[in-house]
Amino acid sequence: MAPQTHLLDGITVLNLGAVGPAARAGRMLADYGARVVMIAPVSKKGALQTKPVYHTYGAGRGFEKMRLDLKSAAGVEALLKLAEKADVVIESYRPGVVDRLGVGWEAMRARNPGLVYCSTSGYGQDGPASTWAGHDINYLAMSGFLACTEPREDGGPPIPGATVADSAGGGMHAVLSIMGALVKKATTGQGTFLDVSAAEGILSLMALSLDQYLATGEEAGPRQVLLTGRYAFYDTYEASDGGWVSVGAIEPHFYRNLCERLGHPEYGGDQYNDAKQGEIRAAFKAAFKTKTRDEWTEELAAN
Repeated sequence: MAPQTHLLDGITVLNLGAVGPAARAGRMLADYGARVVMIAPVSKKGALQTKPVYHTYGAGRGFEKMRLDLKSAAGVEALLKLAEKADVVIESYRPGVVDRLGVGWEAMRARNPGLVYCSTSGYGQDGPASTWAGHDINYLAMSGFLACTEPREDGGPPIPGATVADSAGGGMHAVLSIMGALVKKATTGQGTFLDVSAAEGILSLMALSLDQYLATGEEAGPRQVLLTGRYAFYDTYEASDGGWVSVGAIEPHFYRNLCERLGHPEYGGDQYNDAKQGEIRAAFKAAFKTKTRDEWTEELAAN
């Protein structure tokens, strides 16, 4: 058997972003086999800038690391030299900063016309919000993601426990864009500048809700549409041991089977009957309280 190779063997990535979408993209590219060099800045006074906790982003496994003073001519030249032989550069500075430092797209393209240069940011490289600071929760709010989730007791949207915007909205979109640009480079030899916005990435993940609103005028607020819990068959239910069971019985045959398993076959024909959703939900809640989470999982997962 031939030795296993990775999809991005031979691809070198210079990553100037230590956290957020850029760091997520670097992690994914490294997992696909790319050589990823994490380049952290050093201030003029020699003080190291803040770095992420050691265990984040897979504890930096497989990364190469170096520090360059990008406020010095020597540091800028060193990075440009590295870029001459790199395939991809990722950066996450505020819009305009890399150009002022002398390591922006134009400067690097002059050294390496085939370079793929990916700028990641919260709100894009131009536009009224481009200079805003932000984090995951801000991008989720801007995109409407938080408005679709079940409110907390105080009426506010819950705080997601995962970095959805950094990972799916920013990091994954950056990787998809980089992969596409590498295909272009392989066929034309030309490099590409990529502008990846985490907020815009999350907005694209909201496409089903946006499409529904544009087509019907229906807003995807909590309990308003299928994916936000309008129907009893798409919800979470507490089990007898305090654990919770997630239910997504969208297909009619799965829904009828769910009703049978919960002891309520009488609701099998009312899957989308809005008038009965409160009644069905109450029956489902009571039924799920009769067994533990693991017992329900064993009974329902394969059905």
